[in-house]
Amino acid sequence: MTLHLSPDELLSLVFDATAPAIATEHLATCTQCRQQFAELRELADDLAIARLSTPKPTALARYHALFDQVQRQPNLLTRVVQQVRAVLTWDSRQHPLLQGVRSASANAYRQLYAADGVELELMVEQVGRLRRIEGDLIVDDGDAPALLELVESDGTSAYAVETEADGIFRLGDVLPGRYRAVITRPHAATIEVEALEIA
Repeated sequence: MTLHLSPDELLSLVFDATAPAIATEHLATCTQCRQQFAELRELADDLAIARLSTPKPTALARYHALFDQVQRQPNLLTRVVQQVRAVLTWDSRQHPLLQGVRSASANAYRQLYAADGVELELMVEQVGRLRRIEGDLIVDDGDAPALLELVESDGTSAYAVETEADGIFRLGDVLPGRYRAVITRPHAATIEVEALEIA
């Protein structure tokens, strides 16, 4: 009958490396003890990795500070409030006599979108199968460059232009279609037009 290494002897071999020589010799000849030793060795390696992976107190303090900062950022409701929705208030296509306002071309039309403190004026002109857009962003809280994006239904930004400081912008080679216009301004609410039809 073969005697196996005791649990204490196996633990000493794995964690302390202080088992008697006879235990080491036995380990070389006994398959069962070798398997138990291998399992304990794997556990010891996992514990060593866990010890090395434990963040230091200073790192944990930084993580907690970042977590607190994220918690203080605006929630979804606040972000929605920070978006201004502009709606169509005037379309020259509904006034046939004014179809060519600000343009000699009969293939042009003008639209005005408005919200509290914001107006977005567009002049859309047909150039072949594409459209050229000239616009003016007028905001009550001061002039500053803004980014205007025409976003497709799948969320892809199709066209983008930066307005000048006075709000004037131009976009060329725009395909007709239905877009969502998103105007991003520094330190101010985002302006959105949900359904901007470029005909």
